[in-house]
Amino acid sequence: MVTRCARCGEITAGIALGQLCVQCARDVTRRASRIGRIAAVVTTLLVAGYVMLSLRSVAAQWQTMARAVGAVAVVVWYVLTYRIAKRLALEWLK
Repeated sequence: MVTRCARCGEITAGIALGQLCVQCARDVTRRASRIGRIAAVVTTLLVAGYVMLSLRSVAAQWQTMARAVGAVAVVVWYVLTYRIAKRLALEWLK
């Protein structure tokens, strides 16, 4: 079946009606990844700042454990935020 790309209008074989051609799909994925990365970095910096401020009130004997848990939480926050923001941007840009 030969149809037009929903974004650029190029006639492409093998795509369903309303789908994107390979080039447009690659461009949209690249832009969504960039948006997701920027959103993840900004929110992760905010969360890391909050965690650093919160760790000041932790007792001295628990500082090491609190820092480790805080670091893991920040990394997990980045990964989850990146994946969610990328998926939202991908759906929005299509």
